[in-house]
Parts: sequence; C-alpha cells; structure tokens
Amino acid sequence: MDTRKRHWNLLERVALLAKNFCYRTTPTGQALVEFTLCFLLLVVIAWIPADFGLAFYTAQMAGNAARDGARIAAADPTLTTTALHCTIRVDCNGTPNSILDQISKRVASALMPDTTIDVQLAGGTTCDRMVKVTVQGTYNFFFYRMLRWFNASVPSNSKTILREANMRWEHQC
Repeated sequence: MDTRKRHWNLLERVALLAKNFCYRTTPTGQALVEFTLCFLLLVVIAWIPADFGLAFYTAQMAGNAARDGARIAAADPTLTTTALHCTIRVDCNGTPNSILDQISKRVASALMPDTTIDVQLAGGTTCDRMVKVTVQGTYNFFFYRMLRWFNASVPSNSKTILREANMRWEHQC
C-alpha cells in the first residue's frame, strides 16, 4: 500500500506540473507580441511614403508661394530696385499687406521653418524689367530622425527646397 500511495503522490505531482506547464505554453501573450511587431512594420511602411509626400507637398507650396509672390510684386507700383529679403522665423511679418508678408503666409512654415524669401526687381531702365521671387528652405525628413533614435546610420535628414518665379514688372514703359 505504501508504494501505491507514493506512486499516487508522484502521479499527482506530475499532473500538477503538467497542468502548470500547460498554462505556461498557452498563447495568451502571443497575439499581443505579433500585433506589436506587425504594427511597427506597418507604421514604417506607411510612414516612408507619407514623409516623402509631405516633402513633395512642401515643395509645391514653396513653388506656389514664389509664383503668387511674383504675381503680387509684378503688380506693385511701389516696388524699387532694392531687393527685399526676409527669413520666416525672424522678420517676414512686417506690414500686413506687404509682399513679403503675403508670400510668407503661403509657405508651410511648420514644414520649412527656416525659409528665406527674396524679391528682386532686375533689369535696367528699359522696358524689360523682371520681378524675381525666390523661396528657399529646408525640409527635415521625420523618418530619418526616428531611425536616429535607434542609432541607425542614415543620410542627412534634410533636403533643401528652392523655388523661383519670374514675371514681368507691369509698371514700366
């Protein structure tokens, strides 16, 4: 009887260990781990085109701002041969209806925070004077900054965007 009792106790222990082992191998956290890994991969795959799309959008906004600024400057009778220059963070918010203020409102300053705007009236005293508006700034790719958080070696995270527009100045010969 004593050996039967020992065997029975041994079987109970084995059953208890098997029961505990069964609970440890159930996939309770597997779905969470798989979701996390797949979600991070999907975020990376979705963010890269979105980041390049934002860069393209920013370049389009800079081009539109240069074109609109050239149109406004070409119609301005008070424009002189002195070049106008401003940096969006510093000094573009001059008088409310100035050319630089109008151009700066058209640039996505959140996407290109260090944008410079130049307005020039070029040409001699003849009837071929041109207004040249230059919008230049730097777009910083966010995805590269994220990769640097993980100590990845990536190229420069900024791209210089330069857009120019030329129009004939209306107030001449």
